[in-house]
Amino acid sequence: MITQSAETLLLRTFCLEPFHSFSVAELSSKTGVSRNWIYKLLDEFKVFDLLLEERKTYRLDFSNLLCRRIKTFFDAKFIFDSPFRDRILRISEKITYEMNPVSIVLVGSVAVGREREISDIDFLVISGKKRVPLIENTNIIVMTRLEFEKKYAKGDDFIVSALAYGKIIYDKEFFIRFYEKPLPAFTEETIQEKIHYCEKLQDRIYSLLRSDEERAREETLHLTLQCARIVLLRQRIIPGTKYDITEQVKKYDEELAYIIEELMKSRKIAREKILEFLRKCRISVESF
Repeated sequence: MITQSAETLLLRTFCLEPFHSFSVAELSSKTGVSRNWIYKLLDEFKVFDLLLEERKTYRLDFSNLLCRRIKTFFDAKFIFDSPFRDRILRISEKITYEMNPVSIVLVGSVAVGREREISDIDFLVISGKKRVPLIENTNIIVMTRLEFEKKYAKGDDFIVSALAYGKIIYDKEFFIRFYEKPLPAFTEETIQEKIHYCEKLQDRIYSLLRSDEERAREETLHLTLQCARIVLLRQRIIPGTKYDITEQVKKYDEELAYIIEELMKSRKIAREKILEFLRKCRISVESF
């Protein structure tokens, strides 16, 4: 019974961070299983060719069909235990019926258990059909196979995040095969595209300040989160959800982390304060 429980904990840990290679010490710390048991279980996994080993670190070998099935099992278990389970399954069925997808992947805050009661549910859908069903409180990002492959090749941060944190709902052996490859590095092209987007967004906020300060505040939060993502990408760190980014970026830019906190907790921000935040965002991005 102890061995079965330990096996489950170990496999779940591998699946939660499918690209990370764990040392025995890390596995013991994350699972609470003794190092002796970890060594025993790793030896058992090696018999079935479940592991990739490099310099005494280990991760699942997703070229092995069994590893792919283990990953989809734990993703399904995560969705089954989610408070959003019924909505996720209902929406997934609608996407499957209307879009004939290759893959459906749960992404965003719900995919990492950081949802709020009012959270939208975010899906990545790989499909040749671009017509997206309109569903309240739902964001559906659609890509063709070719678009996904191109974005993967240039280290697009959304694709990296989807692979690192996403939960597979439905897949015709397309999305999951990317776990056989290394997690792509963020390219300078990706970072420059995001900087250009932030510049355009900043111009939009200045215009909004003349007519709609509440909308300007919302857009300023979006801008600040994008700036934080740029800072993290420069450090080769995979940005988490908007609820995680504050802690992630605090180590590198405390002012930016403070601005995100202020914008997320305050429904009203004075115009002068927004202008100050915009100036600090520009400085944060330029300094990196």
